[in-house]
Amino acid sequence: MKSILLLFSILISFAVVGCSAPTVFDLNPAGEEFNYHQGREVVSRQDSVAATLLNFEYHEGSNFSFYTEITNNSSESFLVDPALFYAEILKPSAKGDLTIISVIDPETKIKLIEEDISSNEASKETAIGINMLFGIFNAVVDIASEAPAEKFFDDMVYWGNNANNEAIEHDIEKENLQDMKRHWINNVLRKTTLVPGEYFGGIFYLPVQYDAKLIKLILPINSTRHEFIFQQKRMN
Repeated sequence: MKSILLLFSILISFAVVGCSAPTVFDLNPAGEEFNYHQGREVVSRQDSVAATLLNFEYHEGSNFSFYTEITNNSSESFLVDPALFYAEILKPSAKGDLTIISVIDPETKIKLIEEDISSNEASKETAIGINMLFGIFNAVVDIASEAPAEKFFDDMVYWGNNANNEAIEHDIEKENLQDMKRHWINNVLRKTTLVPGEYFGGIFYLPVQYDAKLIKLILPINSTRHEFIFQQKRMN
């Protein structure tokens, strides 16, 4: 009886671990004033070069997302490149040591998605070809063994359906990848030249550091750089 109870306890423990929700974090501005906009805590920096508005959006998967708007306050045009944005991460266990994490480069990400789309197309053709090959092979075996016509047609339908299902799965994956590419092209902050007085905005992504305590975001903008400090808190 004790063995049964022990086994039951172990199974329950595995079930609890297996069903546990993924860790979710929130980021809040640390030690500075902020304004609310649509429920978001917006912080800002301004100098003679640029004005920056920034807010934390959400934690999704392995990334934090931020939204920023940058205005050119200078008298000359300059390039804003989000690939240069980075963060200094302070961890509780660190003794003053900082970890440097780069923001995800949108141009590199778009290229990787395009490579995945090409790989998906090649994989689709291979999968369909393999199923057709097996269908032909089984048809030859059925004919050689004088199998009933019903079996011959059943085998052909089976491998035909397999090929069709493979095509559908790959098409769904391709559409998801294309949606992701459209998001990175249209919604994510990409390198842009700003003329004096012009502004632009978009999302950028920072990889999550699960044991971080404080995150200092650093945005190099022409001859200046704007820094924002966030405190990381676990929500679950």
